[in-house]
Amino acid sequence: MKDLPGSGKRIDVLCRVLSACFAWGPSKWDKHRIELLAVIGDSVILRIQNPEQKTPTGERAWAQILKDSLKGNPPEYVQVHDGNLESIIRELNYPPKSILWILHEDGEELKIQEISDSGTDNSFMLGDHRGFNSQTEELTSKYALRKVSLGKTSYLSSHCAAHIISEFERKDK
Repeated sequence: MKDLPGSGKRIDVLCRVLSACFAWGPSKWDKHRIELLAVIGDSVILRIQNPEQKTPTGERAWAQILKDSLKGNPPEYVQVHDGNLESIIRELNYPPKSILWILHEDGEELKIQEISDSGTDNSFMLGDHRGFNSQTEELTSKYALRKVSLGKTSYLSSHCAAHIISEFERKDK
């Protein structure tokens, strides 16, 4: 996490997803309904909620927020705590606070109507720029999490986040 965007360790992927969630993705949807959880090194969890008027602009600004947060100086809209992916899955699913959907190119096609009619919050899990590793695949199988896809086109993770937000915005009209 010492790199800045574009230097190879792909902090830029997370920074773009943050921008999609809190800056350019939602046009009408209440940003208070959006929360991003990032699992770093399967030992640290960043919980990012609506930054309101303090939304960072650009990847460099988000990278600085992430670095400051991991060094123990998070802004009020970022919470940092110990945990791993399995603890997040258990938190969301047992008892169900949310339905956790795995965004995967090999999943069944996403049906927003079915998902939004579930009567609960919905969460979507994205892999990093390489997808999911074998341990993550084992966890998703262990907890029988459903894989859904945005279709046959492959998207950047930031575009996946923006697409889902857009679908929920259209559904809420």
